[in-house]
Amino acid sequence: MRVRFGSFEFDTATRELQRDGARVHLSPKSFDLLQILIARRPALVTKTELQDQLWPDAVVLEANLGNAVAEIRKALGDDPKSPAYVCTVSRRGYRFAADVDVIGGAEPTPRPQGRPRWWLIWKDTILPLAEGENVVGRSPNSGIWLDGVSVSREHAHILVTNGRAIVQDRRSTNGTYVNGERIASPQVLTDGTTLTFGSEETIFREWSDTAAPATEPVRSPLRSAGPYRR
Repeated sequence: MRVRFGSFEFDTATRELQRDGARVHLSPKSFDLLQILIARRPALVTKTELQDQLWPDAVVLEANLGNAVAEIRKALGDDPKSPAYVCTVSRRGYRFAADVDVIGGAEPTPRPQGRPRWWLIWKDTILPLAEGENVVGRSPNSGIWLDGVSVSREHAHILVTNGRAIVQDRRSTNGTYVNGERIASPQVLTDGTTLTFGSEETIFREWSDTAAPATEPVRSPLRSAGPYRR
């Protein structure tokens, strides 16, 4: 995702926020938070959703989220009393309010370089997942293209960040399912999870050097074939 808003340019591929061509510093968590808010614009993203996505395996204080929002506002020069970019919805969450121009239009999600660490298996096809946001849909412009009639044009997003993959349905017609259960909120994926978009079933895989099974020795086919006979 590469977008412009105001004098800023935000690029998830390079993980950079720039203002008039100059890089603006954001901590990794604040960058991820801004990415979520921009991707969900102009909708409200609740505090619970944000905490689940940013700290999926930890119980954190709500102040941590507030601190990340404050860092974003400082980087953008945004006034919390009269915000142009990040608006607070009292006691509920936050939303990104600025108009956004997508650079290059609805371009596919960049593919990871080299061998992927995360991927989906769909039928006989391996679909690598890139770091950042992966759009799953029936549109050929989707980063993860599933050409099935039950799949919406923009069906779901899979966010790969901080060593985790999180799936979220994008108000699809036929729903997104994790291990057979239709989801209504973001879900953290684990290796081997069955992930179904409409009626298109995929398997989520994550490579792990420690969890990968050992290579099994096999007998040479030449040795097992027995002596050659005429």
